[in-house]
Amino acid sequence: MDAARDRDDRPDDEFESIVAGWRDEGSVPDWPDPGESTGPTAHADPAAPAVQPGERPGHRPGPAAEIDSDEGHYHPPDPPPLPRPGPPAVVGGGLIVFGVLLCVAPSVLGVGGTWPLPLGLVLVAAGLTWLVLRLWTPDHGDDAPDPDDDGSRI
Repeated sequence: MDAARDRDDRPDDEFESIVAGWRDEGSVPDWPDPGESTGPTAHADPAAPAVQPGERPGHRPGPAAEIDSDEGHYHPPDPPPLPRPGPPAVVGGGLIVFGVLLCVAPSVLGVGGTWPLPLGLVLVAAGLTWLVLRLWTPDHGDDAPDPDDDGSRI
């Protein structure tokens, strides 16, 4: 039974020794002196001026700054103006707006009672139906596309 207890206590002892080592080093690591050059930055750019402690380095343009800023940039054209709605679209939109107004605030139109809500719902449905049916164009007449046409051009 003592052997099992020794094995269980052993990881705690190792952990305590690691923590004790950290406490001996102190809370702040030892930094190299400012005059020393160590690591990969010591040999990075010998032509670069040294920055003294407390100074802020100035802006040095890199190789990307030498490239002309207008070269190779695409400036898209201005979008075309929005088209004006035609009379059928205005009628459909008006039906929807009038129907919503009857449903939400019938007192604005000077009506009362229970009939504005069903009438408003019918007007909204009629306006939506009007606009959706305008999207559908029947394929008949001389302007109809050929059913065998797959759209390719030679």
